[in-house]
Amino acid sequence: MATITSGKDAFDSISEGCFLVLPQSRRSNASSSLNAGQKRKRSTRKATTTSARQRANTSVLDNDGFQPLFSGDEPSACVSMRHKFFQAEWKRMNDLINDILLDTNSAVIDSIGDFVNHSAQEQGLIALPFHEIPTALVFAGINTPDHETQFEQIVSHLRRDNHYVALLQSKDCGNIRNMTKTMIEQFLSETMLNDDQQELMDEPMFQFGGSGHSGAKSVKRSRLPPYDFQILEGWYRHASRNKQSNLVVVLQDIETFEAQVLQDFISICSEYRRRLPIVFIMGIATSSEILHQSLTKASISLLRVEKFWLEQSEVWLNRVLETLFIERSDTLKFGPRPFRFLVDHFYLYDFSMGKVAASLKYALMHHFYANPLSILLPLLGYDAQRLQSTLTEWHEQGILCIHHATFLRMLPSFRMHVNALADQDPHEALCLLDDDAYLMTKALPQFVLGLQKYQQRFRYGIELIRILHQQFPDITGLRKPKRELLRMALESDTAALGEAIRLPADLLRKCEGDKLRRFLQQLHAVTMQFSHEEEQEEQGGQGEDNNNMTLLEDWIERLQQTLDAETTKAQEAKMKKREKKLDAMVTDTTRHTVTAKKVQDESVKYLKKTGTDKTKIAMEVADWISRTLNKCLMQSITTVPMYELAYYTNVRLHEKSFSAQPRASVQTGLGQAHHYLNCSCCTRPEHVMPSEHDTCILYKLYLECGRMINLYDWFVAFGCILEREKRSDRLDEKEVQARFVRSVAELQFLGFIKSTQRKTDHVQRLTWSNI
Repeated sequence: MATITSGKDAFDSISEGCFLVLPQSRRSNASSSLNAGQKRKRSTRKATTTSARQRANTSVLDNDGFQPLFSGDEPSACVSMRHKFFQAEWKRMNDLINDILLDTNSAVIDSIGDFVNHSAQEQGLIALPFHEIPTALVFAGINTPDHETQFEQIVSHLRRDNHYVALLQSKDCGNIRNMTKTMIEQFLSETMLNDDQQELMDEPMFQFGGSGHSGAKSVKRSRLPPYDFQILEGWYRHASRNKQSNLVVVLQDIETFEAQVLQDFISICSEYRRRLPIVFIMGIATSSEILHQSLTKASISLLRVEKFWLEQSEVWLNRVLETLFIERSDTLKFGPRPFRFLVDHFYLYDFSMGKVAASLKYALMHHFYANPLSILLPLLGYDAQRLQSTLTEWHEQGILCIHHATFLRMLPSFRMHVNALADQDPHEALCLLDDDAYLMTKALPQFVLGLQKYQQRFRYGIELIRILHQQFPDITGLRKPKRELLRMALESDTAALGEAIRLPADLLRKCEGDKLRRFLQQLHAVTMQFSHEEEQEEQGGQGEDNNNMTLLEDWIERLQQTLDAETTKAQEAKMKKREKKLDAMVTDTTRHTVTAKKVQDESVKYLKKTGTDKTKIAMEVADWISRTLNKCLMQSITTVPMYELAYYTNVRLHEKSFSAQPRASVQTGLGQAHHYLNCSCCTRPEHVMPSEHDTCILYKLYLECGRMINLYDWFVAFGCILEREKRSDRLDEKEVQARFVRSVAELQFLGFIKSTQRKTDHVQRLTWSNI
């Protein structure tokens, strides 16, 4: 008999295969009648356990699989917060990614829109005997899986300009009939017929050849198939009465279309070009040579081509990494190993923007799903007052419990901070270890603010070094992208960072006066911007920024006075002589002996004392920017307490998910099948058991063979293993042979063996590793 349950019951019974779900009122009546008939006895403890399990299952379903952590002791409010914060963070991150892609290609998309808007204008004075179709060749790059998003943005832009757009893909255009039918359906925005339907359409009916006045005799309506261009012509004549809109046909990934189908389609569209304003947009992943390879000269002559290039995916990646990992402080950031894996996988595999977005989402999902401290990530965007009040409120409401405090104390950065604090302030270290309320409401806000300050200081250093590198555009090897600087900082590559700072600082010492003045003005603007940002986040404590602003203003004023005073030719000649002398001292082309280095340092110190005011300013600016960049960029993220709240460092899951190794999984499944089958009969991998799968048995025998495997010997050994199996009847030899052939075919399909021409009764072994 079917069991009557509610929507909150667990449907996990093995013996019962049918469940009848009734409303609560009817369920109570049905349950009372069943209890009266069967008179089952249930203990109070069992009922309590069942109801608790049902509540847990309901909570899991409500939160999309987010389960309570801390061995099930995590408050339900925290589980809901982790689920809510994950959805909000991913929505914001996904919007940022799409907006960056749109902004990256906005200029090209606008150019394509202008091309479509002006496609009706005649480009020549000579009337041609055929009708050219305006065609935009859009070079979208080799990352074809990402073309769909890019062309959808183009389609949206054209539709906002009141154009009719049909986006065609090769999977829907196997022949000319399906191609034209799909195009007409998209233009008419309705499904007219299925792909396999052979009947003629009944509606809509269009009347052609009418006399134009009511008294004339009506003409019989035509029954047209859904792929006839006359339908499109009649619909366009009706739809474009008040506006002149183009019919834009977007052919995404032109390389995948059938050449003959494409040629026929171009010819038909050219015939209707005078009556229908058809415009082509063709997406190309490689080069324009594909048109000459796919189309004939007659078809190419029907196209009036203009080329457009979308930005490469590398530009998009750099902008995404800069926005998420440098410019914003309240987003999840990657640690050194996940960051290197993300960048290397992008450059070495497929240049796929979709893979990057999936990797970011996977990291965000794992962070909120498995980390109970993930509820603190959105707090990185709060100011000091809001941060303090939020943490205090959460602690009073019990959202932050003793388990969160224990988890915080287990973080490596916290242990390192306490060990360093034990010698300086033992009382503070003891409070951090023993007092949960102090840790949650007093220390944690300071840790979060310290993490915010580190990120802001790092962002300031990145902007400074970018401005510094811009002063020397001729030295191509000097400039490094922000992505590379971020990688150096995450990996604590002090040697590479020091080289990126030292070389431009040395060049700055011999910089001309006008260039130095422009550089100081840019430094002043950037420093003022970051001072205002920090002032909005935290009141007071602006002494260091005020000192920097004062220094920069003083240097700008002194340099301006010096440049105004240099008017005579004698002064100019004298300055050139000193600059040549300084150039010889700061370049690395001289001798590298200890004595030469000592003389160079002493000469630089001498010039600081006795040189002109401009030389002194250049020296002071170079020293200041070296100190500032070392302070902003050289500090390792691992030295910042609680950096784990904002940095994702687990790279193993990413490697398994986005760089899978199927061979290792296959060999593990064949050699140690009990890991996947969860059986207890074959837990000893060194023995070949007859209860294992036939392919597993043959694989273990395969490991004992050499380069050439005799099929008959292999078959005999396989049969000997099967004979050990306990069974009532005798094993048939034909059955053994059939099972052997099937297992050999599976091993060949998996790539372990192949047939050979040297010995017809042998196969060749292809793998030699058991890992």
